Amino acid sequence: MKNWLEYQENLLRLGESVGGVFSLMELSSVFGESNRVSLHNIVNRFIKSGTLKRYCREIYTIANFDYAVLSAKVRQNSYISLGSALAMHRLIGTESPFQIFCIVLSKAAYYKGLPNISYYSLAKKLYFGFAPNKKGVLIAEPEKAVLDTLYFYSHGKKFYFNIFSDINYNMLNKKKFFAYLEHYNNSKFKTFASRCVNGEF
Repeated sequence: MKNWLEYQENLLRLGESVGGVFSLMELSSVFGESNRVSLHNIVNRFIKSGTLKRYCREIYTIANFDYAVLSAKVRQNSYISLGSALAMHRLIGTESPFQIFCIVLSKAAYYKGLPNISYYSLAKKLYFGFAPNKKGVLIAEPEKAVLDTLYFYSHGKKFYFNIFSDINYNMLNKKKFFAYLEHYNNSKFKTFASRCVNGEF
């Protein structure tokens, strides 16, 4: 069995490559331990020492972890959107660093912690318009982040920012925006989105 110092060195060294976020399976590789009971004993010892923190079931973090990476590991096949992506693209002011908004195909969910992560569910037809960042985390393109925001607003979601005055629609690629808008069947929503982007409110 490796000594604890070597365990910690591996944990911190590999933490840089995974954004400071580990799944239990990744920790199994880090510690070279496949026995589940032994693995949990090692993990619990690092939790007690403060080196590791448990975020949710089978997801753990070390200090200075990447919140975006965390959101991608908690729910795989999710992409960051809404206010979080709008802020990343500088379409709105700074978003709260303690809240991340994501889109999933599966069931919507909310995870309370540091940060809080909200996952909103979209139909498969509307699951598009995102690309990976340098760490492999999927981020909505500016045009899709706006569409997601307007779509959920039209379905009753409230935002801390004003969708009519606080989003810089002039930064969008209008050709791409309206091409993406064609994926939506609801004519009322398409009119609403078009008027928002064209500054008609």
